[in-house]
Parts: sequence; C-alpha cells; structure tokens
Amino acid sequence: MSDLVGADHIVAGPGAARYVVDSKLARAVVFPGSVEEVSTTMAFASAEGLKVVPRGSGTKMALGGIPDRVDLVVVLSRLNGVVDYEPADMTATFRAGSLLKEAQAVLGRNGQFIGLDPPYADLATLGGILATNSSGPRRLRYGASRDLVIAIRVVHADGKVTKGGAKVVKNVTGYDMNKLYIGSLGTLGIIVEATFRLHPMPAVERTCLASLDSVDAARDVVARILDSPLVPFAVELLNPEASRRVAEQAGLPWPKARCGLAVAIGSIRPEAVDAQLETVRRLCREAGAAEGHVLDGQVHDAFWRATRDFALGDGLQVVLKASVLLTKVADAVRVGEEVAAKQGLRLGVVSEAGSGIIRYHLTGEAASDERFRQGVAEAVNRLRAFAQEAEGNVVVLDAPPEVKSRVDVWGLAEKALPFMRRPKAEFDPQRILNPGRFVGGI
Repeated sequence: MSDLVGADHIVAGPGAARYVVDSKLARAVVFPGSVEEVSTTMAFASAEGLKVVPRGSGTKMALGGIPDRVDLVVVLSRLNGVVDYEPADMTATFRAGSLLKEAQAVLGRNGQFIGLDPPYADLATLGGILATNSSGPRRLRYGASRDLVIAIRVVHADGKVTKGGAKVVKNVTGYDMNKLYIGSLGTLGIIVEATFRLHPMPAVERTCLASLDSVDAARDVVARILDSPLVPFAVELLNPEASRRVAEQAGLPWPKARCGLAVAIGSIRPEAVDAQLETVRRLCREAGAAEGHVLDGQVHDAFWRATRDFALGDGLQVVLKASVLLTKVADAVRVGEEVAAKQGLRLGVVSEAGSGIIRYHLTGEAASDERFRQGVAEAVNRLRAFAQEAEGNVVVLDAPPEVKSRVDVWGLAEKALPFMRRPKAEFDPQRILNPGRFVGGI
C-alpha cells in the first residue's frame, strides 16, 4: 500500500485508533494528496475487496449506521486548496479536503463567501459538509449544499473519476448529477472537488435576540416575520436550556425559563438593517417579549457560533435532527421537551424556525448508561412518530454505537429505498464504500 500514497501517509495499528468508526478499527488509514492517489487507492480497494470509509476532519463521522466492516479509512485532509477561482463569475472550485474556514478566508479577500455555516464550521471540510449535506442557520437565506454546488468531481469505488455540472452558474438543462452525491454519505463515490456559487458578504449584519415565555408566542412571531417583506438571514428558536447556555457563551444575561428567538438581518446599508430590526423588535414586543438585545460585532459572532456549535456539555450525549412543516416547529419543540422529561433526559433544542429544522440535544447526567440508552431509543421512536405526522422525519446525527444498535438511525424510507438502492448497485456493486452506514443499510 505504500506505493499508493507513500509510506509517510499510511497509519496502521495503534496509530489508527483516533480514526475508529463506531468502535471499529480500520486495518489502515491512508492520506492521499491528489485526486490521482484517491483514484489508485480506490482501485486497489476494489481489487482487494476492502471496505472503505471516507473521512474529512471527522466532525460528521458520528452520522450514519454502524458500518458492516472497516478496512480502510481514506482521510482527505491533504487534498486541499483552491483549484480555480473567478471572483467576477462568483464561482470557486476547491479540493474536498479544504476546511470551510480556509475557503472563506480566501474568498473573503474579495468580499465573497460560500453561504454554508454547518456545525463546527471552523473544523469541517468541504467534502464532509457535502457528503452529509450539512447546513446551519443561514440555510434560510442561502440554501443548503445542493443549492450552492454547481459542479463536482468524484472518485468512484473502482477508482474511476467522473465530473458533473459546469464551472458556470448558468448551465444547460438536464440531470443534475451533483445532487446525487451530496448527502449520500460517500456511499456512491468520494467527492474530491466541488465548484460553488458564491455570494457577496453583507457589509452589516446584526441580530435581534428576544426572550419569550412560550414557544407558542415565538411561533406567532416567526409566522409574521416569514409573511412580511423582511429578508432575514436566519430565524432561530431555542428552548430555555439552549437559550441560557448560548447567551452565557455570548456573554449575555438571560431570564430563567424563557425561550429565545434570534433573527439575523444583513445588508450593504446599515440603515436598512436597522429598519428591519426595528420591525422585528416590534413584532416581538407585540407577542409579549421582554426588551431584547441587538447583537453586533463580536457578541453577534459569538452568539451565532454558540448556536451553530451547540452542545450540552460533558457526559453521554445524543443529537437528533428533525425536519417538519414550518407550522409544526413550535409543536416539535414542545413535544421534545415532554418526551425528554418523561425519559429523565435533559434537553437543549436549537431549531431553524424558518426552515423547519430542529436539533434535539439529549443528555442523561443523572441516569445510568443503560437507562440513558433505553430512554434515548424511546425518545427517538416517539419524536419520529410525531415528525412523520408533521410530514417530516428524525435522523440520529450523533450517538454512541450502543445507542445506534437500538434504533434506526435514518428513519423510515420504504417508498424511497428502492430508488436509492439502484444507484448504489450501479456505482458500487461490491459495496466497497461505507457499507451499512446509509439509509436502509446501503
């Protein structure tokens, strides 16, 4: 294998322990430094029948089912940097191992950026973000990965390299192959390059943060905001536990047992931002909100970083992601708190109220490991039943394998599963890539 990437870029034995996948240790971890090395590595794995787990920086490795087998972990951290950047065209191509933070720094020199802000954005690689279709609060304004990628380059299980899309925003009509790979968790191929449509950075961005006594009051404000001429960058609803922790990290006081509603507004003109924020504050006051904060500068950035990277602290933790109708977001928060209380779990909820995304952070500090696992399994089933009634689903984003073994990580997909299995059978008939980690054990 040293002929593939060089002896200095292979780790085996105890050194591979930091790259364990759901307690499964790989026979070797390889670090290819070029598309060609990724290709030769996959061709070798295919010829030898080795099972491969692609990896970026590891921020999203907890997503997915327990793998059937792990022979090779292919880490793309050396496959980084700019391939092509045309500021005038508002497009840029990066290698998949590039950190989002580093890409934003390059683009920021021209007042541009990629409209993605997933959890742990400072550590996440572009390839990992795309493979998991990860997004954050700004999804409301800029969309998700599938909306921002216009071209992609992929290495398949047999080592073949293919391209999809084009490095221009306007393209001919036809099948958009990019969307096939984004969110497929590396089961159809390893993303090695991607071209993004860019956006201009707003000259000014501020946030109205209001405290409300109930999620019902927050729901009414959100509905009025979304039905108004306002153009928010993000609308985030946090339950009292999450509100307190996020406010604390941003250096802000927070009243006890109050929900938080944060609305971010950005523009090239400060007066336009101020006018929209005043409208938001008025809507919040009419819903009974206490006098809120207007966040700017470092406090604004700290608040959104804490929201995006929210965690409850040390100990056993599980993160669930629900998607529901916009009209059901407040209900999803309430049901989550009821379910967590019944199971003896502590809950922090961070929800993208304008996009229908809810993240449940569960921990069981006072419970035994066994009680925690069983409580989480029952919580997943109850929340999933609610989400499906609300025309959505619940996915387990992060959980120890002892919890994953008790629940379906991805949720029901009976109707879609036959269609999802077809490209897997076509592109990876040997089930080389991430076997068992995707929907339905794909």
